[in-house]
Amino acid sequence: MDNAAFAKALSAALLDPQVRSSIGGIVAESIKQELVALRAEVKQKNAIIDQLKRRVDDLESTNEDLEQYQRRNSLRISGLLEEDNEDTFQRSLCVINETMKVEPPIQEQDIDRLHRVGKRDGGKPRSIIVKFATYRARHRVMQCRRNLKNSNIFINEDLTRERSKLLYQSRLTKRQEKIKDCWTHDGSIVFKDLK
Repeated sequence: MDNAAFAKALSAALLDPQVRSSIGGIVAESIKQELVALRAEVKQKNAIIDQLKRRVDDLESTNEDLEQYQRRNSLRISGLLEEDNEDTFQRSLCVINETMKVEPPIQEQDIDRLHRVGKRDGGKPRSIIVKFATYRARHRVMQCRRNLKNSNIFINEDLTRERSKLLYQSRLTKRQEKIKDCWTHDGSIVFKDLK
């Protein structure tokens, strides 16, 4: 049979309702099986994606905790006016020992590193990050920070970016009088409920 005759016979067969029904049933069954297989594959891939998302969340949380733990010996001093050619180390020690009256006084060997952070913008003084050699020295300073109550100088824990955002949101919630108070303790954000 040549191509023209075959095409003519096929066209005639496709016009027959029984043939069309049989072919439609075969095609429908094939598509149905393919859909079942694809749905199973998609379900399996979604389960893997969900598992990987949970793993990423766990790793991000662990990383956040480790980053905060690395900052446990550090504090930030804000509001200390910035001067040209200043000795930031001595000015910070003066605030800590004389203004805050930390006892026993913090010595140079109690501080591992101390420097201003961020870019100068001309207006607001940059904050100072102080990394203490020991947690005990840092704790002594934190205990005396209430002595800065009537000044424009503030001492806070050095928080990760994520925890800083959470603390900011907590303070906004406090201003809206939805919580009584909020603060940080060793990198954790603590709040007091209204009740």
